Amino acid sequence: MDRRQYVGGMSAVLGSASLAGCAGLLPSGNESENPEYPGGTLLVENKGETAVNVSVTVSTGKYDAALDASVASGETVVRREFITAERGDIVTLAAQLGTEGEPIEFQYLPAGSDDDSSPEVARLTFENPVETSATWTAIRGT
Repeated sequence: MDRRQYVGGMSAVLGSASLAGCAGLLPSGNESENPEYPGGTLLVENKGETAVNVSVTVSTGKYDAALDASVASGETVVRREFITAERGDIVTLAAQLGTEGEPIEFQYLPAGSDDDSSPEVARLTFENPVETSATWTAIRGT
């Protein structure tokens, strides 16, 4: 399965990595990783030891979706078809972990690209509410 990874951090790295993910410039992973999720799904995964309040919004004006949740330790919040986009549309998500720090942005293709690439699922994984420990990943959806 195509896998594009984006690690939160400095803003210069944020922009470069998010564009590289959509362009297919980041490493590929295992084909069978998460075939059960439709494109546009949002996964928010807490690998830490405490619950974290998370807010995910769409940064672009064309689509309107939001998630506000407290994600317990070891749990994953799944929002199937969080974004229903048109093929080729790049969607930017912004995640706020806790109440401090800057939102972490991520770009992906919920419906796939114009060149027939598969729809993508956005996955945010974190261990604590400090934004530099969060990782955005785009995985192949169905």
